[in-house]
Amino acid sequence: MMYRLLLAVVGLANLPYIRTCCSPDVLQGNAMYYGYMVEEKESYQNMVKFYYDADKKKIATITTNMGNRTGQVRDIYDFAARKRYVITDNSSCNVTKLKRSFEKICVPSSAKFMGSADLGNSEAKMSVDMYRLKVKKGKMSGEADIMVTPMDGGKCTLVGVVMSGGKDGEIQMAETSVYMNFTFEISDKSVFQPPKQCYRNNESESLLFEVLGGIRREIYIF
Repeated sequence: MMYRLLLAVVGLANLPYIRTCCSPDVLQGNAMYYGYMVEEKESYQNMVKFYYDADKKKIATITTNMGNRTGQVRDIYDFAARKRYVITDNSSCNVTKLKRSFEKICVPSSAKFMGSADLGNSEAKMSVDMYRLKVKKGKMSGEADIMVTPMDGGKCTLVGVVMSGGKDGEIQMAETSVYMNFTFEISDKSVFQPPKQCYRNNESESLLFEVLGGIRREIYIF
């Protein structure tokens, strides 16, 4: 989202080497978002199920708001068809054009490797690599601290992100996200299939609630 998950690494300027890693081509998992919207003075907590298939060039997320708001939103990104579908409460559907090409889940070269650490205690710990990234696109800007877990074969998966961003140099949102329960196959491919109501609507250029969501998509996908 948007459409790069920052899972590759570049060493600090003083280091003579470069670390890189990318997500497996097929995966699904869960995430929790904890955030705050400055202008609205409102905090939120969202539970997200995400699905990623680089072979088919498709991404899907199912977001459930755990706070005061109710409802569920399913996003389907079909890069081959260059369409995005946003289905709210399994009823209304908004279809927009995808103007960006599909990119695999890898971090751009501007991300800096900040070091490694072990999470947990001495008996049950997980090694993580940490990176820092700044993003600027038009009036939108943001920065993020990212943790990933290295895997065999130069792969890695996202563990957590702490990020903030907004428009015109002002901080409009801050968010901490935690990623978990990864599996490297998608048993239910119907998550990528838009419901029939999506084919009755005309396409629009953008969605109103996308203004702040653009920052998240420039930093990581889900």
